[in-house]
Amino acid sequence: MTPEHPASGGTNQPVDLPDLRSLGVHQPVILVADDEALIRNLVTLLLQHEGYSVLSAADGHEGLELSRKYPGPIDLVITDVQMPRLNGTDLCAHLIEERPGIKVLVMSGKDMSEIVRQNVHMPFLPKLFDGETLKARVRAILGGPHQAASGTERLAAPSSPAAG
Repeated sequence: MTPEHPASGGTNQPVDLPDLRSLGVHQPVILVADDEALIRNLVTLLLQHEGYSVLSAADGHEGLELSRKYPGPIDLVITDVQMPRLNGTDLCAHLIEERPGIKVLVMSGKDMSEIVRQNVHMPFLPKLFDGETLKARVRAILGGPHQAASGTERLAAPSSPAAG
């Protein structure tokens, strides 16, 4: 996909972007689904600031549609448990089936003991979290620190401790 950029003649000319995958760069993609706009926007902004690509959905149904339309890999879904149309647990079940290997993080402001019992195999984040807690959980789930690649940062998998 190449974005278009207006040329002096008034026509749209494609602008070539480097294929980061060919350079060994993988910018993790995170799908955020929450029916509370404030939470959804806050999580989206925090993660974008950390260098992640974020797909944002207003509920589980919209999240599932976004996933089905998005052609690339999605590394993580962060979802509220209780949402209209399609709850977060069911969204995760569909995504795990359709995208094997996707990781999940469920969050809720409701009674945590019941939510955790229903989602016993899923990482859980209680709402009323701070930005640092969210970012730390995402890094832990995705397997380490993430920084937006600027050409000099690590582009490949971490080396073994012996290589040091």
